[in-house]
Amino acid sequence: MGFDLTVTARKAVVGSLSAAMPDYFGNLGARMFLHPRANKSKRHWANAYKGFEHRSIFVDGHKIPIWTRGEGQPVMLVHGWERDHFTMGGFVAPLLQSGYQVAALDLPAHGEAEGRAAPLPLLAKAVAAATNSLNHPAIVIAHSIGAAMTVLAMEDYDLKPLAAVLISAPSSAKSYAVSQAVDIGLSQNAINKMVARISTTLEAPLERFRVDLALKKIPTQTILIHAEDDNIVPFSEAETNAAAAASQTLWQPSGGHNKILGDAEMINRVVEWLHTHQDDGVLAAQTETQGTSNVVS
Repeated sequence: MGFDLTVTARKAVVGSLSAAMPDYFGNLGARMFLHPRANKSKRHWANAYKGFEHRSIFVDGHKIPIWTRGEGQPVMLVHGWERDHFTMGGFVAPLLQSGYQVAALDLPAHGEAEGRAAPLPLLAKAVAAATNSLNHPAIVIAHSIGAAMTVLAMEDYDLKPLAAVLISAPSSAKSYAVSQAVDIGLSQNAINKMVARISTTLEAPLERFRVDLALKKIPTQTILIHAEDDNIVPFSEAETNAAAAASQTLWQPSGGHNKILGDAEMINRVVEWLHTHQDDGVLAAQTETQGTSNVVS
């Protein structure tokens, strides 16, 4: 109860101050959206990448580390905002045991990657470059903003994965930014200033980065996975993405935004989905049409 009161009080103070100084707090919110903090979350899969080969590529002058292990069909693991490749470690053993080659990267300004700023186009370019650097066309399994940037990479940066598993993906970059701002208590005026500042920095309206609209145009076989109790990316955004893309879906009753990555049943369902599509020959080459059936409604 004390924690809840503290959070409520903090948001009230931020709300009052940001209403009085919207420019200052709008700029602060924009900086938070463009400059990730160091990952201080618990490293649940610290040993997942033992024995992996490590190399780096450069994207717009930024060194991007990549880890790979195994033979067979490559699968690229893409983490979310303020996380790193260890966050996706729950997928490593099941995929290796199923005969896949597993690859993972740290996005710009995250983990061991270089840089302090992480503008959306740079993140998308890194996903495309890292995945395209693998020996064969790859499957991508991505989380949160990493999932959104995977879609942007497919839309704008010549990423053509054989299939995409998008976990906890927002429907747009703006909705994600606004959700962050609301969470810290920014006033509406400060949020408006924040969105304008981000758009200026990106040299494109933040509204332009729409996952749902991009999915309409992308032919890649896709499955959307989301927990109904996600308090960072609301479940309604997953439904928006699904309605726009007619993608396959796997809705989880619980798991939140990040804990879902440790759900062994979900991970096994993903591996089964990949096997099913391989057995059907869908992943043998780049697909030309999207799937329309639901795994779970």
